[in-house]
Amino acid sequence: MGLAKAIKRGASALLIGSMMTGLFTGCSATGENSGGKLVKIAVCVSDQTPAAQALTDVFKPMVEEATDGRYDIQIYNSGVLGSEKVTYDYTKSGIVEMCVVGTTMWSETPKMTIPDFPFLFDSVEHARVCYQGELGEYIAEDLESTQPLKLLSWYPNGARVFTSNKKLESLDDFNGQKLRMPNNPIHVKLAESLGANVVIMDMGEVFTALEQGVADGQDNPLATVKTEGWYEVQDYVYDTNHIIASLELFAGEEFWNSLSEEDQEAFEKASEAASDYAWDLYEEQLSDDKQFMKDNGLIVTELSDEDREAMKEKIQPVYDYLNAQYDWVDDVRKMVDDIKVE
Repeated sequence: MGLAKAIKRGASALLIGSMMTGLFTGCSATGENSGGKLVKIAVCVSDQTPAAQALTDVFKPMVEEATDGRYDIQIYNSGVLGSEKVTYDYTKSGIVEMCVVGTTMWSETPKMTIPDFPFLFDSVEHARVCYQGELGEYIAEDLESTQPLKLLSWYPNGARVFTSNKKLESLDDFNGQKLRMPNNPIHVKLAESLGANVVIMDMGEVFTALEQGVADGQDNPLATVKTEGWYEVQDYVYDTNHIIASLELFAGEEFWNSLSEEDQEAFEKASEAASDYAWDLYEEQLSDDKQFMKDNGLIVTELSDEDREAMKEKIQPVYDYLNAQYDWVDDVRKMVDDIKVE
């Protein structure tokens, strides 16, 4: 395992070097430039995720065809151009034209915390309708009024569930468990309110921490548990879907304003089609990911309606914290409650 990880890190370093050379010399990520204006998209997730697949299968060909090849869309997946915060800042400053990131900017744009609100949505389908509709427009308007960016479309970053190598089949089982959480006050307060002990660490440390017992469990989408190999060192899945997180496709303001109205329309249509494609893919993968966990010996427990309501009561301290920070939290929750899935 150690050798494989070392090889992977070495290969990643070489790839980062070649990508960064291409970034600053204008070379293509996948070969010779097609002749159109190079548009670099820095993507924080791997090429196996619905968002990345949608950019490759839908966004790139739609833009290039609609603009008669005036743009050469090159996609740099898996964070090879830098961390989420770095590529977000690159996009704001014009170093790269576009990026796909999560909610890394929440500290400078507080309404970007909304995708991390626990139990905000009834289901993945409900989250999709909200992000692609009124909620997404509400957040985009706030962000675009303060940042040099255009928020083009929303993508699934996964419905978070809890996993553990200790029994985790009910709310009482959280008591005393050591749960790895990201360094985000919402996530930390969520775990603490459930009775767990929080261990904060970066993603790259999680496998070893779970393997060695530094942490008993963690919370992430099932797809992440699968791709990161954590299912090898976990025995239980509590299918809570407590946070249905998002990814966003941004264009830098300088780049966006350089486009003609016709080309802006082409980018917007392609981004909307890619968003639909990604959400469709994600919804199709959910049951497969759950079956994968079962096939690998993990005990998967669904969250009952009764336990869902009990869990929402237990995590009220999260909303007490949010209400103390922001005066718009209850309005957002009401907005989302009023959005119905047709």
